[in-house]
Amino acid sequence: MKTKCKELLILGLTIEGRPFRPSDWSERLCGALAIYNRNGRWEYSEYAQPVIYEGKIGVHVKTALKDINPAMYQFMMDFAYNNQLKVIPTGKVTYLEESPAPEETEVAWSVTKLTLALLLHQWKIRFKNTGH
Repeated sequence: MKTKCKELLILGLTIEGRPFRPSDWSERLCGALAIYNRNGRWEYSEYAQPVIYEGKIGVHVKTALKDINPAMYQFMMDFAYNNQLKVIPTGKVTYLEESPAPEETEVAWSVTKLTLALLLHQWKIRFKNTGH
C-alpha cells in the first residue's frame, strides 16, 4: 500500500514556536495565486488558501498544485522551508497496490486454468494406472 498526501498545511509557527510575522503573511502568500473575479472581488485559488488552524494562521495547499503549477508549488514549499515554518501533511489517501492490467489478469487466469488442467490430467493418469 502507498500513502499519498493530498493536502498540506503551512502553519505560521517557527521552529521555536513563535508566531511568524507579519500577521498577514498567509494572505500575501496566497495572493500569488489569487485573481479578481468578474465582480472585481479578490478570489483565492482553490489550491492555496489562507486558514486559521487551532487559532494559528496558516496556508492550506493542495498538492495537486505541484502538477498544475510546479514553480508556484516549489515557491510555497521554499517559503515554508526558508522561514522554518511547520508543514503538516493532511488529507492522506491510502492506495492499494495497483491492480494488474486486464491483459495480465487474463494471462494469469489462463496459466491458472492450464495448470489446473495439467494437474487433473496427471491425476486421471495416475488413478488409471493404479486400477482405481
